[in-house]
Amino acid sequence: MGRNDEHLRSAARMMRAKAPIQFRIAVATLFVAALALSTLGLFGCRVAQDAKRQFAMNPALHVILVNSVSLEGQELPRHVDWQDRERIQQTLDQSFPNAGARAWNVYQINFGITDSEGYTDWVESVDRDATALLGLAQMRNDTAYTPSSKASRLMLYVPAVRQTRGGYESDRRTPMAFSRVERLSRQAPLVTLASAWDAESLNGRPLFVSYDTYRTILARAFGQPFPDLIRALARGRDLGIEPIACVAVYVPHLADVDQVASILTAHHDNVAYALGVFQQLSSTWRNGARLAVGFIAVMLMATCLSAWLAFRGDLRRSRTDLGILRHFGFSFREVARIYHLRFQRTFLVCAGVTAVYTLVAGALLFRLPAYVCVALACVGAGFVGLVSMALARAARKTAVIQLSHLLRFSKEME
Repeated sequence: MGRNDEHLRSAARMMRAKAPIQFRIAVATLFVAALALSTLGLFGCRVAQDAKRQFAMNPALHVILVNSVSLEGQELPRHVDWQDRERIQQTLDQSFPNAGARAWNVYQINFGITDSEGYTDWVESVDRDATALLGLAQMRNDTAYTPSSKASRLMLYVPAVRQTRGGYESDRRTPMAFSRVERLSRQAPLVTLASAWDAESLNGRPLFVSYDTYRTILARAFGQPFPDLIRALARGRDLGIEPIACVAVYVPHLADVDQVASILTAHHDNVAYALGVFQQLSSTWRNGARLAVGFIAVMLMATCLSAWLAFRGDLRRSRTDLGILRHFGFSFREVARIYHLRFQRTFLVCAGVTAVYTLVAGALLFRLPAYVCVALACVGAGFVGLVSMALARAARKTAVIQLSHLLRFSKEME
């Protein structure tokens, strides 16, 4: 049996040595198709991963900001106040409890405070359990948080505000030290949504502090305890500040964001959220993506079909050789085996090159996870194996044709 197999391999080498130019073209077409399939797969996975990271996994898309309330009978909307967070939370709990939406206050001190770095800071804060809006697990009282800072420590000079007949003024400042400065991620929801914030702006920069520190700063600025300030604001006293910057509503499930926004709008809340803009962009992107995917699919099918047709053409031209082998006493199974051995090494090399290219390009060029690279390498090698199996089956069907028909077909090809 071993010697017979060696005879088959020897006959296959002879056929391979006299392979016409069409066979080499078919091999080249196969390599191009396999590498094209691998490249398109890598590119598609890279695009899908980027879309998932920037869209589906973007925490900013889960946040809705309520900046003002439009009341009936009033021409201009009023700014959000201390009672709005609780009202908004109750509205959502009653209208859409399954959404699990949470409402938090975003606080502000709407006058600039200079610091030791030479910036004018717009101090802001969030509720104690809303630090995720800043991409943080917790906020320390001795730490200042900003999108941009070169310092490791910071000193704020809090103005002592006093009321005069002409309004409010300050001629004295109280230093307030922060032993640490941490940078906020540009992907944090509040930083992403407030696109106007610019760390290098001449108008200053946002500086976030913990809620307790925020209360302390306001108490120092106005010279009275924070609860007294809030009671004064609730009674309608004008202190020249609007402590609530906005109410941030976090919606856990992205599919519920639009409905939650609609509920808030129906209750006269003026909302702003990034998902609406993304949806307009994604609609345009989807139309372009469909055209791109359709074009890529057509090109890929054309390339694969070209490889298959090239090998089928070579098989038709090889009928003379198959007929000669049959004439010398080889059975149709042996003839099919010889033809398969003729291109087996080529297909193995192609599968190996495709797998290695996919792994290397996926890891180094496309920066994909290892499991994605391995899966695409298997797909590319599997494609080559599928073409090999289809061609081997076609060879078996050709080998069983009667010898007279093989020779007649060969003369017709000539």
